[in-house]
Amino acid sequence: MESLHKVSAGFVFAFLSLHIANHLVGLQGLDTHLAFMAVARMVYRHPVVEMIVLLAFLMQILTGWALAREIWARRKDFVHQLQAASGVYIAFFAITHVAFLFCARQVPGLDTDIYLIVAGLMQSGWMYVLIPYYGLALFALFVHMGCILFDIFKKTMRPVSWGLLVVTVAIGGYATWLMMMFYSGHTVALHVPSQYFDIYPLIHTK
Repeated sequence: MESLHKVSAGFVFAFLSLHIANHLVGLQGLDTHLAFMAVARMVYRHPVVEMIVLLAFLMQILTGWALAREIWARRKDFVHQLQAASGVYIAFFAITHVAFLFCARQVPGLDTDIYLIVAGLMQSGWMYVLIPYYGLALFALFVHMGCILFDIFKKTMRPVSWGLLVVTVAIGGYATWLMMMFYSGHTVALHVPSQYFDIYPLIHTK
């Protein structure tokens, strides 16, 4: 079970690294983000690559849930508990986010790009739901990675392992803050096409 989790994690990590980089470059401007995304999509939207990534995510979710249940059943240490909790939220986010993107793709002429997120965050009602939803997902990813680094080095260099955990979580907190500021239009001007607001019909007001 753990071996399958590690193998699928390699594919998921490669995709997430590209995906997060795609959003981080947005801090340099929306045009930079869109240009980077156009190139990145040539990779992760290739039918074969997309299928591999989806299968890897599915394997991560199934094996991760089993490992999390084992951690909770055996009442392992705090870091393992943190790793399990962050992993479960990442799985929840992956399932709901992919489902949302799939539904949005069915809307004629709508591109599931950054405007899809920004449209929700620019509305006061949805903002209070989506900032914790997206922010916690990004932060949980860094927490999960920090726990993995801790586990790798804890037997040989325990002080280093704690340092890696703390630094990774701190970087995650800062990256999450930057991304939420970017998505909500506080770092660059974001002019969202009106059709994106129609995805949130219950709260959008003109």
